Amino acid sequence: MKKKWLGLIAGAGLFLFVGCGGNQETAEDTPVTNDSEQVSVNQDEQAEKDAKTLLNFLYQGKRSEQLRDVTNQSADSIDSYLVSELSKKQDEMFAENENRDDYYLVIDDSNYYASDIVKDYAEAYLKQTKRISFDIQNVNVSGDEATVVASYYPIAGLQEANPIGAARTELFGGIDEDTFIRKSQNKDLKTIKSLITLKLYAIYYGELDYDAEKVLSPVELEFTLTKKGDHFMANDDVIYQLVKESRISTYQDNSSDSETTESLIEESASEY
Repeated sequence: MKKKWLGLIAGAGLFLFVGCGGNQETAEDTPVTNDSEQVSVNQDEQAEKDAKTLLNFLYQGKRSEQLRDVTNQSADSIDSYLVSELSKKQDEMFAENENRDDYYLVIDDSNYYASDIVKDYAEAYLKQTKRISFDIQNVNVSGDEATVVASYYPIAGLQEANPIGAARTELFGGIDEDTFIRKSQNKDLKTIKSLITLKLYAIYYGELDYDAEKVLSPVELEFTLTKKGDHFMANDDVIYQLVKESRISTYQDNSSDSETTESLIEESASEY
């Protein structure tokens, strides 16, 4: 009887020993995961994806289903907003006349009203914006804010202005401002000069589809996205900022001097 109990005790002891040994091995082989670190990595990755989605549309013209997740807007809605913003200052300037449609150009016996010219200019400006190469360098997430740093090749604003004057003869047949003023029955020389510049820009970079020159050396760009739900989003101000920063005041070789297309319009119209 003693032998039987001793056998049961020995068997139980052996079972406990083997069980403890198995648990110890499993614990050693199981990697330790820090949940907070994993969440941080996922946030950085998501912010980078969202930033790329945004820049792919604004600087490359690439539309995707994810764009609405990042902007809460469709691609067409964003384009409409940007054309409106790019046109706003010009529209306000012409509105000072109380009837901006009094301002128009007569070309080949056709009237081109100020509102249409401004819209065509804005669309051409936006069209050129969507031809910029970029590379996201760094994304830093802090709380609900993601700071994005990218390297990109913006349009050389000073270079963009150069073809405008040269294109006048080719596009307008050498018609001078006096002729435009006389045919348009408009005595406001500054306004006519502004309309000429805007129209030339719309034709050269819009209708004829010439590429605006980009800088040769990359430039650093920084902007902020805000987390809402599962994505990091850009509001209208950020979107407009990125479109405005698609051009910098420099020549193609990145040397700063002279005037941009915008300053050329400002000089001829006294405001931009």
